[in-house]
Parts: sequence; structure tokens; C-alpha cells
Amino acid sequence: MPRNIIKILDKDFADMKKGQAMYISSPEEVASYIQGIPHGTTRTPKEMRADLALQAGAEVTCPVSTGIFLRLAIEDVLKMFSIEESPLPFWRVVDEKHAVLKKLGLSPDTIAKMRHLEQSS
Repeated sequence: MPRNIIKILDKDFADMKKGQAMYISSPEEVASYIQGIPHGTTRTPKEMRADLALQAGAEVTCPVSTGIFLRLAIEDVLKMFSIEESPLPFWRVVDEKHAVLKKLGLSPDTIAKMRHLEQSS
């Protein structure tokens, strides 16, 4: 499957409009983006999508594939590390209410703890 492609939307989809250039990223790029978020700061998934689109020269980034790629990036890290040891600070994008927590079996309290630890250090 090709990675990092731009597609012109032929119909409205999610929060995107027909004719917009939609970027489709990759799990690796999502992980790289998260690693670039400064310590103690956060970004929303929507902000991440906007930033990825801008970097790729597109207008929008696909919310569906970005959500899947976010989950895949987190799963890859959690196969080898505990959250506290994670080299991928995914709590900078994933808050306590994010739907991916349930899919990953993660507690909202753990995300809140990681965010608090970063902001107080």
C-alpha cells in the first residue's frame, strides 16, 4: 500500500469538503509528529491533522486513517514498553477522553497522570 499520499476528495467526507486535497499519512509519520511535540505541551488530534496536512502541502488530513495510524503507533510502543517508559509520549495528543484508550485498554487516569507529570517537571 502506498504511504503518504494526497487525494483530491470527490465528495464531502467527515469535516472535509469535496475538492480539498486530503493527505493520508502513516503510523511512522504520526509517531514522528508526536515525538516532535515539546515536553509539557499538548496538541489535539485535529491540530495534529492540520499540521500534517500543512507539512505535506495538502489542505486536510484524513481523520479515519490518522486515528488508525495513531492507534498502531501506540500499540507498537506498548508491545515493548510500559506507558511510563514509553519513548513515544502519545499522551501529548491523546487525552483522557480519547476513544483510542478503550481500544488499547488504557485507563484515562493513566493518561491524566502522564500529562500531570510532564507539566509539573
